[in-house]
Amino acid sequence: GNITAAGGTFDAVVNANGGINIPLAVGAVTDTSAVNRLYAAGMAGVTGILTSNAFLNTDAITASGSSTVTKTVPYHLAGIKVPKGTHSTIQARFEVSNPQWNYSSFAGFSFLWRATNAAKLSFGIGRGGKTIRPDLSIDSYSIIPANGLAYNHGEILDITFDNVRNTDRNGYTVRVREIFALNNTDSWQVKTTTSFVPASQNEPVPWTIAKIIYQQKSVASIARYEDTGALWLMLTGGQGNNLYQIATCRGVSNFETGVGVSQWVTDVVNNAAGDVSVYAGTGEYTYYHPGNVNPVFYGLDAISRNCIETEETADFVDINIPL
Repeated sequence: GNITAAGGTFDAVVNANGGINIPLAVGAVTDTSAVNRLYAAGMAGVTGILTSNAFLNTDAITASGSSTVTKTVPYHLAGIKVPKGTHSTIQARFEVSNPQWNYSSFAGFSFLWRATNAAKLSFGIGRGGKTIRPDLSIDSYSIIPANGLAYNHGEILDITFDNVRNTDRNGYTVRVREIFALNNTDSWQVKTTTSFVPASQNEPVPWTIAKIIYQQKSVASIARYEDTGALWLMLTGGQGNNLYQIATCRGVSNFETGVGVSQWVTDVVNNAAGDVSVYAGTGEYTYYHPGNVNPVFYGLDAISRNCIETEETADFVDINIPL
């Protein structure tokens, strides 16, 4: 059917024709196509300004077992090689200017990371100490809330890539476990999200990951779960899309959020035929635009493919199985 609006009548397929028209004040230049591109470029510039670099501290990367760390570009890029038949827990930190005081404007984070076979990536967000536990089974939690699971406001994200290709469905299953607490009474919970990332051209995941991306649309509530944040994978290869949403998250509040993400932990159990490598690099912090909104979240949400298939929330039960 047709849609009738104040500007006229048009068919049901609405095209932006090179850009979305942004309303202009009376007397403004009428070449809206050119003006819209300038507006879009200006907004992109603002978003660029409201970010800051997170430098990978290549001097501080540790890897358990017989793994070796190569500083490809100091404070920018590194490669970690895990020999066949071994396990390694890799820990890395970011250096940032810590631009906050008691409250924070942290709205998101993205960083370079990929592995050439099965691996698990874990990192904490926001307030509260985190305890790192190396050399556990791949299903164990490498990071848990610190101080005997004392209640706090931050959360932990745990992403498992099994690197097992589903040939019938042409793709890979990714599991995300989010550890969070809504209040001191209910204590910690874990939300497990299973996603299926298509790879019709047989591009292996996590080999083709270019970036891990976390963003939240607004400041999260401490006491309720509202899907404020989300996780995406940026992939390379022959897929028709290269941006995939793999989980929604509660997110963190502005109350003593700190810099948001300051470190990550990767676990590799190498049962492959040869060495497994993890490649990692710098990151970028996103800060809220005025009004505590994050347009980056909405942009990613608009152009990405949602791969979430199942979600389940339960009380947190620790999994701590040594190798």
